[in-house]
Amino acid sequence: MIEIRGRASRGRRWLTAAAALLTLAVVPSFAIGQPAAEASQGEGRQAPPEWGPDAASWAGPNYDLANTRATTRTPINARNVSKLKVKWRLPLENRGFFGNFASNPIAVNGTVYVIDLNSHVYAVDQETGRVKWERTFDSTTIGPNGVAYGWGLLFGTTATGVFALDPRTGATIWTRELISNGQGALDISPQLYGNTVIVSTVPSTLEDYKPGVAGIVWALEARTGTPQWNFNTVKDGDLWGHPELNSGGGLWYPPAVDEKGRVFITVGNPAPFPGTPEFPSGTSRPGPNLYTNSIVALDGKTGKLLWYQQAAPHDLRDYDLHVSPIVTYVRIRGVKTEIVIAAGKMGKVFAYRADDGRPIWTISVGKHENDTGPLPDVPTLVFPGLFGGVETPMAVADNRLFVPWVDAGFNVTPTSYDMPDLTQGKGGLLATDVATGRVLWKRDMPQMNFGAATVANDVVFSSSYDGKMYAFDTRTGRTLWTDQARAGINSQPAIAGDTVIVGAAAPALFQNPIPEIIAYSLD
Repeated sequence: MIEIRGRASRGRRWLTAAAALLTLAVVPSFAIGQPAAEASQGEGRQAPPEWGPDAASWAGPNYDLANTRATTRTPINARNVSKLKVKWRLPLENRGFFGNFASNPIAVNGTVYVIDLNSHVYAVDQETGRVKWERTFDSTTIGPNGVAYGWGLLFGTTATGVFALDPRTGATIWTRELISNGQGALDISPQLYGNTVIVSTVPSTLEDYKPGVAGIVWALEARTGTPQWNFNTVKDGDLWGHPELNSGGGLWYPPAVDEKGRVFITVGNPAPFPGTPEFPSGTSRPGPNLYTNSIVALDGKTGKLLWYQQAAPHDLRDYDLHVSPIVTYVRIRGVKTEIVIAAGKMGKVFAYRADDGRPIWTISVGKHENDTGPLPDVPTLVFPGLFGGVETPMAVADNRLFVPWVDAGFNVTPTSYDMPDLTQGKGGLLATDVATGRVLWKRDMPQMNFGAATVANDVVFSSSYDGKMYAFDTRTGRTLWTDQARAGINSQPAIAGDTVIVGAAAPALFQNPIPEIIAYSLD
């Protein structure tokens, strides 16, 4: 997720997210500061059937409900990955500073589904790249957005709502508006489990954060879009003192869901940040600003809070804890233990017990400079910056955690900030031991890594903003394959069969970018 934000807005009328529109159109077709509680069992976690039996599918945004982004259902491995060649290209329109594609393609039953940042949905033949159908919502977002396939339907979001399409034809099955224009946006790919579609609003608009708006997580019934529950990511719905100025929370990336039906969400930052002339250093929003910059565990059946942990209280540096959390297992004192791993723009990775949120380990990644404490009155260079830290999803495979990171500093005062110079940004990918956080290997990249980590057997893919794709050996970090795209990469790949599908549509570092979806294949 890459966010473009201007200086903090002031003095607008408070419009709470609790008053969001709930309009349904059905088209006929066929901290530990809270006690842990007992979570839903069994069927609450059940993934759609399309996510399991098809050996050549990537049907959800992060492959599975645990968000591992790792598949063994592919012939791609360290011995043959160097044979990957471009199989087809799907042209996209040019759009904006960060391009027109920021999500993860999905692939099911020989069809690739993508959605661009204008909410334009494509269904593409996986073998030939031929477009089967298109569906245009003409609704602009800043991403990362995305689509998900389940129960015979294709789900996605626009700037203001959620939709379900017939994946064979693109016909609309239902739509539901959750907010009105200008009251934030939905910039998330849906997560699917137990006949439920999870999405979230964020208070961000194309220009800035909207004062008076809190991010809300919504659980909708998959067949009709009927709301089942919602969770306000601002504690008690109280925007911390000056609701006419403040905003915050919401989800940018899909949550994880475990076998007990617990939903783990990672929440974005509070605003205004860093502050305003009247209220410098976030003094319009005193306190820790819960649940911003937090991992929160919810009961997947009811939305009830189970526990939370906040990573960056009273944030002044835009340090969202926002990438999709990962659920996995480690041995603690010889006992198999479920943990959940989270990371974000503060450039740190956190591991917690899944049952009660107790911390296990924390590590820092990338460059850190002036990233804690009060902000000086003079412009101060801060790392991680506005676009720094861990920006896009991690992956887990074979007891290794793969973490992409970005080094891009920016100048901040208590009342303002400057946009980073992205031409100077750098990044990389590192592997750690899941049980301890101990770094196993690290690979630097000459440009920023907004391309996530994605594992195929013993290969981990990642990319950089200058359009370069990388494949590394998961055990050693040795570079196995590279390819240069014709535009920058600000998206994550899907792997289906012997094919890797990725979007390259970011123009910022190119004089004449050619935005497109690229399919690489062994064949």
